[in-house]
Amino acid sequence: MIGLLIAMYLQITIDTTIIILFTSFLISCFSIFFSRNNFFFKILFSTAVMVFLIALGAINVISKTPFYQSQHFSNHTLDGENQIITFQLTDQLNPNDYNDRFYAHVKYVDGINVTGKALILFKKSDSVRYQIGHTLTVYDDISDASDERNPGDFNYKEYLALIDVYGQIYVDDDHILSKSFSKNESWIIRLRKQLMDSLAASGLKEKPLGIIQALILGQRNNVEASITKSFRDAGVIHILALSGLHVGIILLILRWLTNWLKAIKNGRWIQSVVIIILLWVFALITGMSPSILRAVTMFSFIAIGMNVNRKTSIFHSLALSAFLLLLINPKLLFHVGFQLSYTAVIAIVLIQPILYNLIKPRWKVIDYFWQIGTVTVAAQIGVASLSLFYFHQFPGLFLLGNMLLLPILPIIIGLSILLLSFLLLGIPSSWLVKSLNFSLEWIVIIIDEISSQEQFIVKGIYIDLVELILIYVFMISSALFFYRTVRRSRRERVLMKQPSYNLHIAIIATICFISFQSFKKMKSERSRLVVMHQASGSVISVSNRDEALLLIDFHTMDSTRNVAALERIKSSTLHRNKIIKIDSLGNKVKFTDTELTIIDESGVMLGSTKPAILLLSHSPQIHLDKVITSLNPQIIIADGSNYRNYVSRWKTTCKKRGVSFISTYDVGAITLNHLEVDIQN
Repeated sequence: MIGLLIAMYLQITIDTTIIILFTSFLISCFSIFFSRNNFFFKILFSTAVMVFLIALGAINVISKTPFYQSQHFSNHTLDGENQIITFQLTDQLNPNDYNDRFYAHVKYVDGINVTGKALILFKKSDSVRYQIGHTLTVYDDISDASDERNPGDFNYKEYLALIDVYGQIYVDDDHILSKSFSKNESWIIRLRKQLMDSLAASGLKEKPLGIIQALILGQRNNVEASITKSFRDAGVIHILALSGLHVGIILLILRWLTNWLKAIKNGRWIQSVVIIILLWVFALITGMSPSILRAVTMFSFIAIGMNVNRKTSIFHSLALSAFLLLLINPKLLFHVGFQLSYTAVIAIVLIQPILYNLIKPRWKVIDYFWQIGTVTVAAQIGVASLSLFYFHQFPGLFLLGNMLLLPILPIIIGLSILLLSFLLLGIPSSWLVKSLNFSLEWIVIIIDEISSQEQFIVKGIYIDLVELILIYVFMISSALFFYRTVRRSRRERVLMKQPSYNLHIAIIATICFISFQSFKKMKSERSRLVVMHQASGSVISVSNRDEALLLIDFHTMDSTRNVAALERIKSSTLHRNKIIKIDSLGNKVKFTDTELTIIDESGVMLGSTKPAILLLSHSPQIHLDKVITSLNPQIIIADGSNYRNYVSRWKTTCKKRGVSFISTYDVGAITLNHLEVDIQN
């Protein structure tokens, strides 16, 4: 794991890593002969082995980057230039407001055989609808996805790189040279399509259909955006995302269905093999998403352990499954889903017994719900900090939503699998369809009601990486301290014991967390004037440590997009935990010694002074060469409200005239204080 982190964040070369690898290997081989009788060589051997494993992990990451793969398409494309590109659509994503989106394998660039994945975007306005299996040849360019344009923005380019997608192609109909459709599909894809079509024709209503396709087939494209939002706000979004929860339920169903195999010779081993095969078939049908891949890998080991009559440690299964997954794809370590999944399971194993043993209900029904409640709370304790770190919100009614859904989820999954079996075998299933329609529609209504209680949804909480690490150090140390403290005895629930190093570490982590919080509050922050990047709009931020003034011009946006854009700007790290005021953007902005003149779509230039910095907004119809002659600006800025072709033309003009030109499309948010210093120097 350390090697993976070093390779991702320190950007070391593969040559350096190979030298470290072989050096540590030679040192370990040399020191092993003297390590029996010499303490120094024991330490040297242990250190060399550790460095060897770290270097091995780093090489595993570095060797899989496109730079070291000669056939990767990124080594054969030219920035901003159209080329003849052939690709095949492999995965369909949820569409956005403007585009249908796919992942594709790039096969050829200008006739050269290449490899690699790219994001493909088709305009929704185009009449042609593409599907998985289409192979297209286009005359277009492969561009980079958007990165962090404003401080704190979601870095889409970095996210795509983590799933080995290193470019995107916006495809226009008039750039398509040829297209074909391959019917040479694997039996898994054909089976998945047959199941999807059978469900669609079964009589299921729209909402239940989308939920069942997500629960059983891992296809969330047909789940309405409103349902996804409701489940997320209610704290039960994990129900819709295939993960270890679903695989665990399916494992228990398969064990129950195959228990009769134990009666024959070697039945336990046969049952294990059958269950593992069926789990992996399920993973293939659902598309082998990372969440299913790690869940099926982990539960395969658990299934074997359950059937060989050995008490297996969940930590061993977790460690082994994580090791195998990271060996195949080391970038999984940086996937949010991977982190949330393993954190939730570890939290359940460590924290749930502590909570459960505090109370021991006598009645089985109450005990069943108490187990579900403690599992839910333990998992939520584990993932809460990660959720705040990545998503900055916390559902206050998560316990209510999970207590309602988790008890009936096995029934819903069981009935859905039964429905699919009936549909494949041609058995009448109208009663099943009616039952699922009724139950799932009521579930949607209840979850909508829970999610509508917005006063229980805590939003706008931001923690940084240092705070996140300190929180988990405290949680793990505290859990390990109390893990052997809580007893099952009805007379004595908690056994007092002497403080250990786990308790000391938890106290130190608490002190460090409080100290870090105090340091952040006392840290001085200079006032800043920043031109933000916003598509179809202009935003200038004036901020100090306590307040921020947003000068905005969103007049070309509709009300929905206006609200979304403003919330995105407010969530920037420049404005967090500050009092925010909003005003309209005029033609001039002056802040300390920095003065900015804005020319908007009207093309009107107010004032007689010659500005040092000029901002072009909303694609003004101007002759920039004459403007430069008239105003003689030292720097010209173009923000995200301008058409890209205008920005390219202005950039060429400024280059000819020797004027500095900066576009937020290229560099993201621009701090004008820094530019002013450069001008004065």
